[in-house]
Amino acid sequence: MIWKLSINIYSYKDLRVKKEEKKRGKERGSFFYSLKLTIPLLILLAALSVIGTLIPQNASEHQYLQLYGKETYSLLKGLGLLNMYHSWWFVGVLVLLTINLIACSLKRLPALWRQVREAKGGYARLGTYLTHLSVLLILSGGLIGAVWGFKGYVEIEEGETADRIFLNNPQRARMPLEFKVRCDAFRVDFYPDGSPREYVSTLTFMEGEEVVLDHVPLRVNHPITYRDLTFYQASYGISDRSSRAILGVTKKAGGGKNPITVKLGKGEIKPIPGTQAQIGFMKYQAKIHDLGEAVLLVLFAPRSSPESFWLFKRLSGVEGWQMGDFTFIFKDLEKRYYTGIQVTHDPGVSVVWVGCSLLVIGMVITFTLRRPQKRQPSQET
Repeated sequence: MIWKLSINIYSYKDLRVKKEEKKRGKERGSFFYSLKLTIPLLILLAALSVIGTLIPQNASEHQYLQLYGKETYSLLKGLGLLNMYHSWWFVGVLVLLTINLIACSLKRLPALWRQVREAKGGYARLGTYLTHLSVLLILSGGLIGAVWGFKGYVEIEEGETADRIFLNNPQRARMPLEFKVRCDAFRVDFYPDGSPREYVSTLTFMEGEEVVLDHVPLRVNHPITYRDLTFYQASYGISDRSSRAILGVTKKAGGGKNPITVKLGKGEIKPIPGTQAQIGFMKYQAKIHDLGEAVLLVLFAPRSSPESFWLFKRLSGVEGWQMGDFTFIFKDLEKRYYTGIQVTHDPGVSVVWVGCSLLVIGMVITFTLRRPQKRQPSQET
């Protein structure tokens, strides 16, 4: 009898030890499926998104130095806040949130499945898990894009070809393309106030010397996808290298009535025919206040210091603008545009789209298939 009692006592102790070990194991694993982890992760993710919005991402070192100074720039770079969405710690937050969501879903799955089998119309409860799966897919797509995706930028002048882009990172690294992109033409239309209404690039994609896509229009919000790369119309501008300012120059004494035409590229200095003076073209502005187009010129006259001045197209008119011994007229600017194109590669975007579709389906199942519970009539005593 005593022997049996001893066996029962030891069996009870072993059972209690096993239960305590099992409980401790559950407590250790409960960290991953606890709301105490979910809520801080969501708050941290929201805070990081705000920081990534306030601090410009992937700008050049020169831009950061102008904005923050050398010490702050070094601090932000050391913390990884200048390329935050590709940093290891941001990816780590997304991975931890993914594990947390999977753990929460697996913990509740057995009890939920019993409810689905026992209750009529219980399959609507599976919409919650479909929603969880959609969130996992969206997070996975974001992780794939953060690790293996990239963004770049390229400027192409009309008639010229590009075979590489500059990545959007502080180093502005060059990345060669496996094909060529040519800008055949660029067109911009303006509103009466001078603001751009629409600008369109006509692009040709070539593999070697073979044309693959010919004269494809690239518009704002109408991207082109080629070989897993997406091309967006991002900006445009007037090429400093290829544009020419056309000036009319007349000398006051003995210069005649007909002005001499001089064409100048930016940074170019040319002699004024028939004189010992020179004229240089430094800068072009499409609009200065309400005075319209203007060019910044520098006059180099003998025995005089160089004189810089703005020559406005509208103000110079027919009579011209007097400077020193000369009268200048801003006739026109031979404009040659360049197109600014953003190039992105996001291998996770298809996964994100699948996740968004499942999110809609899960919400529809959850809110449309669930039957409202009938209220039990109260029994009056």
